[in-house]
Amino acid sequence: MIKLASILLAGTLVFTTYHAKAQDDLSPEVARMQENARTYLNRGDYANAIMMYSQAVRQAPGEVTLRRDLAYAYYLSGDAKKAKEIIDPVTGSSVADEQTYQLASVIEAKLNNRGKAKKLLNEGLGKFPNSGVLYNSKGNMLNAEKYDKDALVAWNTGIRVDPGFPLNYYSAAKAYYEQDQPVWTLTYGEIFINLEPATTRTTEIKKLMIEGYRKLLSPGKDEKLPDFNASSGAAAANDRNYVAAYKAAITRSAPAITEGLNTETLTMLRSRFMLEWMQRYANRYPSTLFTYQDKMLLEGHYDAYNQWLFGASDNSQEFSVWIKQNAKNYVAFENWKKSNPLQPAVSDPKPLK
Repeated sequence: MIKLASILLAGTLVFTTYHAKAQDDLSPEVARMQENARTYLNRGDYANAIMMYSQAVRQAPGEVTLRRDLAYAYYLSGDAKKAKEIIDPVTGSSVADEQTYQLASVIEAKLNNRGKAKKLLNEGLGKFPNSGVLYNSKGNMLNAEKYDKDALVAWNTGIRVDPGFPLNYYSAAKAYYEQDQPVWTLTYGEIFINLEPATTRTTEIKKLMIEGYRKLLSPGKDEKLPDFNASSGAAAANDRNYVAAYKAAITRSAPAITEGLNTETLTMLRSRFMLEWMQRYANRYPSTLFTYQDKMLLEGHYDAYNQWLFGASDNSQEFSVWIKQNAKNYVAFENWKKSNPLQPAVSDPKPLK
């Protein structure tokens, strides 16, 4: 199960993302106060953060982000009651934004007001029906209460309405791994890594992807091996949907892993898979992830990309050696990636309902 703490993690990410936007509407002095308060907050110095946010609120009493940040600081300091006191007037107003509803819900959950927490999320989604942030929090809350299927529905809905928001991919990838559905673990995991490339969650999902390939290449609990007299292509014949097509392409590409599973053999497997996919399935199941990888293959960055995905998680020493031997190529890949970010689309493959 995904821990309730992931709700707080989601809040941390969203607040970090939106602070810079909020400052555009503040005076230089108040913006500096908010920036300094955030620095204190990141250091865990909640007393000074609260002091700075409070002064900023006094200077700009109608600014939503300042009230929200102050409530968040109180929450992190362990004073959820004070946080609720600060955030309630904002959620009761017409100017409450997505992050306000998210934080208010987290605060209510901390105070064991689960009904109120759910109500706030639903109110927020009524106002912001395309909010990946709120769907992620809703899924996390349902998951903490062991409503696994409902949680997955919430995360998948978040992916559908807001495909550029990373945390729903993260939560769904982990859930699908627990459900022994490695195709969606790998699909959503890789999208997440590209959208959020440098956090502890990223490292976690990189490791999970390696295990996902191991699961995918091993028979599942209820999966039968081909009949004794079957031809070698029989297992790859059934490609009636995205998952079946993915498995069929992997089966045809599996001879690449004669030496076991490591970064080098994963790169060969995935290279073969991409050639197979683009030839047979790209038109039937359009995917920005696979189009993105195909572009890297054509432009000569695919080896470095796979090292970036798996190298450090698979074998940090071998990854360091590879980086030293391929420094130019790796720098070229990093520069290419900065100029060519993955942009998931609403039309990407989705799990069958």
